[in-house]
Amino acid sequence: MAVLPTGFGKSLPYQLYLPVARQLKQLAGDSHSETEDVFDEKVIVCCPLISLMQDQVQQMKKKGMRVGFKGDSAETDKMIEDGEIDLIYASPETLVGDPIWRSSLRRLNVKVIVVDEFHTIATWGEDEDHQKAAFRKWFSYIGELRSLFPQASVLALSATCTKKIRKRVVKVLSMKEDYTEVVLSPNKSNIKLIVSKVHKDLEIALCFLVDGLNELKDTFPRTIIYCTSIKDTCNIFTYLATELPVLHDLFDMYHSETPDEQKNAILHSLKDGQSKLRIIIATSALGMGIDVVNCHSVLLFGLPKDIVDLIQEIGRVGRDGQSAVAILLYNQYHMLKISKDVKSILKTTKCRRISLMESFLTDKQIEQLKSEIGVHTCCDLCGIACLCGTCEITIMEQLLKKSTVSETSTSSSSPECDTDYDGTEDEMN
Repeated sequence: MAVLPTGFGKSLPYQLYLPVARQLKQLAGDSHSETEDVFDEKVIVCCPLISLMQDQVQQMKKKGMRVGFKGDSAETDKMIEDGEIDLIYASPETLVGDPIWRSSLRRLNVKVIVVDEFHTIATWGEDEDHQKAAFRKWFSYIGELRSLFPQASVLALSATCTKKIRKRVVKVLSMKEDYTEVVLSPNKSNIKLIVSKVHKDLEIALCFLVDGLNELKDTFPRTIIYCTSIKDTCNIFTYLATELPVLHDLFDMYHSETPDEQKNAILHSLKDGQSKLRIIIATSALGMGIDVVNCHSVLLFGLPKDIVDLIQEIGRVGRDGQSAVAILLYNQYHMLKISKDVKSILKTTKCRRISLMESFLTDKQIEQLKSEIGVHTCCDLCGIACLCGTCEITIMEQLLKKSTVSETSTSSSSPECDTDYDGTEDEMN
């Protein structure tokens, strides 16, 4: 089990396993004929998102690997069944939920089972409160792959996983007591955390975006806006399109119901550092493993219910190590839908980074993090305590601050227009 930060290269070990193993066999004089090689060792990668599978498959094909994902095409599915694909990507629904496909897999010589983004076993495969059906129930049955291939090694990977979820996943995957666990802190010190309570009216809450995009146009910093629903995603897109019709090429939206052709075009633009796309409004469908180039700003309009999803969305930016900012925007209605862990980040009066990391790190790691935090770039609360007067402020922070000051000066008598967070708001509980 490995919990390693985004951009760490978690995929390389299983992607390189077969090429390296075969090269070693050749060096040892234990080569196979081309016919025998078709039925050689295979690696299965259980992956939660189609977009993630598509991205990795495309990258591996460019390197000359025999790779494919179930459901890509009838031709690919046939190649997988015939043993012509070495690195096989598939969803949990396919691997354990489709009895016909399971029967086909049994004939393959699978040596490694990879469970990518394994935290989804708990966050998607189970309902924590047992009040409704799981979002994708087959995630909680991934452990059945062990019975299909009892001799295969298991590699569980995630960029963000709480201590509680790790224990649950070990049980679901029936991992042996002597399993190896590698866990690094998911903290991204280059991403500053900002929290702001906003007006319930969308047009007031996000007016700083319209003003900023209208002023900066194609120099507006590339930004991801995450929403908790397709409805909010569409509403924000419509708002921008209505206010800035001549700039419609600078923004787009991405969610589960977006046509595949449009999804692919958006993903291509996000990987192109020269693309004119400035703002992408999205749900979590634009998710795990997506590498957005030259993006250093992310806005969360309404927060994910689960803290794992929260840190995943925050981590979409600043992957090149440069200074970045994550701005968490919420109103009183958003507070009704989030977990206690997420709510604690909004309500803390100390350090938001420490509050966020407490769910992921041991007490010893937390103490070490406290000693390493730089108040200049940590969070909005630490920034208040900093008196240097030279703290770096990103363009997105400047736009938000300008909007906050303007709104406060004109509407300070109305509590609903207060965009500054008050950590004592008991009415939000």
